Amino acid sequence: MFKVSVIGYHAKRKPLHDGQTVKTQQLTKALQDCYGSERVNEVDMQGCVKHPFTFLWSYFKACRNSENVIILPAYGALKVFPFLCVLFRKKGTRLFYDVIGGWLGNFIKKRSLLRNVLKRFDGIWVETTCMKNDLNTQGFENITIVPNFKELSILDPKDLHESTTPIHLCVFSRIIEIKGIEDGIRAIREVNTKKQEVVYTLDMYGPIDKSYTERFNALKETLPDYIKYCGCVEADKSTETLKKYDALLFPTRYEGEGHPGTIIDAYSAGLPVISAKWHSYSDFVEEGITGLGYEQYNSDKLIELLEQIAETPNVLNKMRKDCLKKATQYSAKTVIRTIEKILNGKRTTDINYYSQL
Repeated sequence: MFKVSVIGYHAKRKPLHDGQTVKTQQLTKALQDCYGSERVNEVDMQGCVKHPFTFLWSYFKACRNSENVIILPAYGALKVFPFLCVLFRKKGTRLFYDVIGGWLGNFIKKRSLLRNVLKRFDGIWVETTCMKNDLNTQGFENITIVPNFKELSILDPKDLHESTTPIHLCVFSRIIEIKGIEDGIRAIREVNTKKQEVVYTLDMYGPIDKSYTERFNALKETLPDYIKYCGCVEADKSTETLKKYDALLFPTRYEGEGHPGTIIDAYSAGLPVISAKWHSYSDFVEEGITGLGYEQYNSDKLIELLEQIAETPNVLNKMRKDCLKKATQYSAKTVIRTIEKILNGKRTTDINYYSQL
């Protein structure tokens, strides 16, 4: 009997660097460190379409031979996975849904059957207070805030550097239009053109979404020398990569943004965040303390903000140590304490993640 089975994108066949995969891998690693590898079962979604019967058999066995089952599906799989859990589970097996992103509330509003099935789960773990409140208003009583987390080395404060001109920014996320990639590029170009010098540089890291590959390849041909794409970075190398930058640029346009892992990467390297104010921005970015925000979808406001920072670059230096402190809230060591309480049977409604900090 396994203590827990994790059903999600473990990416055993082909390495992936997207948020869903990283979150699944980080959760599994933290559980293995906590309970031992032999007590944590992995069911990999990668390849489930090509090998449906093998996947379903693994899914069935997980639900029958585990004390706890945690699923991490994205949009398409969510239409099926919860029903399979309820159908397959053995009496006494506890079911949990670890939500990726901030889109669940809107997704289930017109799906009453799915909503009723999810209410039968022992717990739904959400990343933000906004989503918890939204689901509570829809009648859910099994919601717990379990933030996104990563097992990263947090930079030693003595290794922090001070920002000077040019200010080196980076994007560290999936490369796709809804992440505001083109807003960021446009803003950097506009500010540098107005100043008639290179005030900012921009390096972009992350997997290029298939739907965006052709457009992005064409865009790269037009980029000036101070803006470039630098490929992908292994999850455990993010701090080492990011520490040389002055701030993370996060111009997201994604309506379903939850708790982006890139924010954790940035804080672990002592980087303040220059970000669009998505609906859960204030959950994770303390304005003027760990980052600076602008009105989402408004690239002109981003340009204004960058111009202001260029006039007083020391504003970034003042935030670095607070970013390192914030990073500890989203470490595996911190968040796993909440998950342990849940898996060991404590009632969801009795758990408040932020009270343990």
